[in-house]
Amino acid sequence: MDVFSTITSPVFSELVIILVGDGIARLPHEVMMFETLRKMNEVRPFNLVFSFEGPPLVPRGGQSASAEVRWKLEEALDYVATKGFLDFLDSPPIIRIVMRVHHYEWDFPDFD
Repeated sequence: MDVFSTITSPVFSELVIILVGDGIARLPHEVMMFETLRKMNEVRPFNLVFSFEGPPLVPRGGQSASAEVRWKLEEALDYVATKGFLDFLDSPPIIRIVMRVHHYEWDFPDFD
């Protein structure tokens, strides 16, 4: 548990999991991650935040892109909750959506 010693800080209150790409789809399969979070929460309780960051998606059915992502993330977290992976939390996880118009990748100069 020495690895988690920083979470004993009195200012620690949130742990943010940043999801990108197909992270939402993989979330229900991350059993080891939830076991680790459970152990960390035993050391120091925290609010769990799932944040999706990425380029805007093409919306369906007249919804905004961020509403579509929020719906997908809520659906994935509902599934995870039914499996009991979140039962160690004192409150439901928080969802944050950050949609970026521009998605930047590392751009290395060509020295040739």
